[in-house]
Amino acid sequence: MKKFKNISITFLILISLGVLNSCESVLEVEPESSISDEQFWKTNEDAKLGLAAAYDALQKTYRTKRFYWGEFRADNYVNSEKPQPDTQDLINNNLTPESSTEYLQWDEFYSLIFRANLAIEKIPEIPYYDTQYLGEAYALRAFAYFDAYRVWGGVPLFTKAELTFSDDAIKPRSSAQEVLDLVLSDIEEAEKNLTVVSSDYTFSKLSLLAFKAQVYMYLNEYEAANTALTSLIASNQFSLTTNRKQWRDLFLNDEINYPGEGQEGPELIMSIRYDFEEDGNRASGIYQVFFPGVPSYYVAPNLVEEWETKFPTDSTAWATKYPNVPPHVFEENEDTGELNAKYGDYRYYESIAAPGTQEEDLRISKYHKVNISPSIDDTNIILFRYADMLLLKAEALNQLGQPTEAIELVNQIREARELPLVNSGTIPDVVNINDKDELEDFILSERRLELLAEGYRWWDLVRTNKAVEVMGPINGLTQDRIIWPLWFRHLIDNPKLEQNVPY
Repeated sequence: MKKFKNISITFLILISLGVLNSCESVLEVEPESSISDEQFWKTNEDAKLGLAAAYDALQKTYRTKRFYWGEFRADNYVNSEKPQPDTQDLINNNLTPESSTEYLQWDEFYSLIFRANLAIEKIPEIPYYDTQYLGEAYALRAFAYFDAYRVWGGVPLFTKAELTFSDDAIKPRSSAQEVLDLVLSDIEEAEKNLTVVSSDYTFSKLSLLAFKAQVYMYLNEYEAANTALTSLIASNQFSLTTNRKQWRDLFLNDEINYPGEGQEGPELIMSIRYDFEEDGNRASGIYQVFFPGVPSYYVAPNLVEEWETKFPTDSTAWATKYPNVPPHVFEENEDTGELNAKYGDYRYYESIAAPGTQEEDLRISKYHKVNISPSIDDTNIILFRYADMLLLKAEALNQLGQPTEAIELVNQIREARELPLVNSGTIPDVVNINDKDELEDFILSERRLELLAEGYRWWDLVRTNKAVEVMGPINGLTQDRIIWPLWFRHLIDNPKLEQNVPY
């Protein structure tokens, strides 16, 4: 259950600072505050409140964009009979500058950056300032600009605190390399300053390692990624869940069917926290994205097929593929209370509503099991999870010529999920661990199932240069359209911007 924390005083102070109002375009910078910088940035408590504004912007920026950016351009979904603009262009890989502002607009994104910039500039002026707060500000800015790098390539770079509108707010795009250079520099600065080892909802030493690993994996710098992941794992702060309920509780926020359960577990490294009482209606966007009243998309049949091929739900197919391996999935009979054996992977049953049938809506049920009003949604959004880190390390080790060690990590997850180990079944679950490309595809398949609906699949395909290979035959994606277009209004507001080719 979420705990209410009174932040009304904080909220009023931040309003007086003028840092809670979102700008309507990238050109509109927050107005001058009624409390001047000289009056406010005096103590570590002020720094903490200033950072609260940055995390508030993080909430607003990623409530839907986390999933629009990382999920729907990949192969996990298909359009329903009643597609909606928010997902139709993404699923079809038919993005245009006029596509939905839900994922192309920069307003909340730059609010996050401006607030981080203010903290970066002002915190060092505080006597005996707490370096942890400065480290968090650098980490937040790096996190935002890294997604800008992945989505658009080059974007206008703002690195100075700005509270008033000026001509300096109208900037051309910096190059993708310049954006990346700032991300890497900010990660270094965050690393120097962070002192808290682990924190559920704010950046810490360990969540920065997780972020750093994701960045270096995206850049195919496997040694650097593996070093960060080795340090993270060696901390012994996180572990895999070991049964169905524990795994479900990582994601679940369903007060109707599972009151008081969910949103906790040993795998959670860092999440964006939402609370209905603090953040209001539609605090999170997960219900809106994954389980709306009228579905605009379904889970892709090829994902269902992949899951059922790996871990058959039919008893005969299971016995054929995994001889002498008993079922491990059990569900209670509502009438008798008896436990009935089922076959397959419990993640499958927890992740997809009505799996294995085309007569029902194949929707994501990872976060909630029935249609619930988005107005009450306060589901946390997971940014970094331990299973993701283990699979990233497996991928890195494969690239570094250590396939046996890579398979050991995959098997850690298989064992924790109560699944047969790799190569313990029959074809097509047998993988040649000495074939780097084949093992990479196998690890990506394991990630596809484990991390469904968490915002990873599209970036996995782009990161491994497989986006065109996988999506081209489905919807004609070409290499030059992997980068996203700039929203047309930003080009009007800022004449110095240039559109991405070929948009």
